[in-house]
Amino acid sequence: MAVTTRDNIDIVRREIEEVWNGDDRDAIPDFVTEGFVYHNPMVDEEIRGPGGYRHLIEEYREAVRDFEMTVEEMFGDGDRVATRFTTRGTVEGELRGVEASGERIEVTGVVVDHLSDGKIAERWVHDDALGMLEQLGAIPDNR
Repeated sequence: MAVTTRDNIDIVRREIEEVWNGDDRDAIPDFVTEGFVYHNPMVDEEIRGPGGYRHLIEEYREAVRDFEMTVEEMFGDGDRVATRFTTRGTVEGELRGVEASGERIEVTGVVVDHLSDGKIAERWVHDDALGMLEQLGAIPDNR
């Protein structure tokens, strides 16, 4: 049975709910391929495979224990799914090289996932990194 666009949207939604919001790191291999690649301008190098992805998630979840991602909108076309999201949480540990601030942050962005055989093969994240760094106090807010 072929995987439909609707199936792919459901897979991405479940990955967000179970892995990111539910903090079920053991479920990562259920959602990403062995050759998974994660791209994000805030990350120095591409993250590869379920193990690399787990390490990234652990970094975020340890720094932002009350992390929550809200899906604002999702749509797909074949093996591609786009998600507009908002993340929120209180930064209690070092995050992306910035010391813990104790501040509650809110970051918006878009993720584009490419799926293969019912799993996420590649993820492109584009979020408001500047806004996040301003909220963390790492750079001055010039607005």
